[in-house]
Amino acid sequence: MAKSKLTLPRHSPRRALTKKQALRHLIHAAVRMISWGEDPFATHILIQSADKLLIDLAKRSDRSLSFRWDDPKVIKPEFRDALIEVHRETFNFFKHADLDHDKTLHVGDIAMSNLLQLGACVVNYHGLFAEMTDHMHLAWSLARLAFPKGFVMEADRSKFDEAARSFANEPLSEYLLRFWNDPLFRQIFPKLAEERVADLQDMLPFYSARFSEISK
Repeated sequence: MAKSKLTLPRHSPRRALTKKQALRHLIHAAVRMISWGEDPFATHILIQSADKLLIDLAKRSDRSLSFRWDDPKVIKPEFRDALIEVHRETFNFFKHADLDHDKTLHVGDIAMSNLLQLGACVVNYHGLFAEMTDHMHLAWSLARLAFPKGFVMEADRSKFDEAARSFANEPLSEYLLRFWNDPLFRQIFPKLAEERVADLQDMLPFYSARFSEISK
């Protein structure tokens, strides 16, 4: 006799979420965490999750990503597995402990690595969906300033270098926070605040509730 499947009571859903929207949540949250200097390891989990989701979506849609860490045109086949292992090392360390419960993680420049990987996620998101949000435009501008060799085309390099000189001696944190706090700079990416509100919509009913309402 077949066992009946147990179903748990659930609240009625407020909305549906697509994989594309899930990607936006991951990338946007990572951008805000980098902007405000939050925990780089938590930020890394978000970026790596977005990276894996982008890879899966590209495979399912039979499309190629603009940037791949295991690009066969760049990486020799015999080095592929080793490269992926290094690329996922921190993510896997935080994700499970079934085979490495007694291991330690040797930490490199996690914050810089996050920005590099976030830039690649933005490139791949744009490649799959032909659009970019203001959060992504902000991340892209920062990635280009930090890694011009990787994210600025050679034909544009001279013009880019000239424009980037005005930011050369500015701390990264000040550059980022200007777009959130300075009215003049907020005009460059005017939808940042609007996008943040949309990202946080599922938190607001609970976050604004009184304890007397929650504990009923």
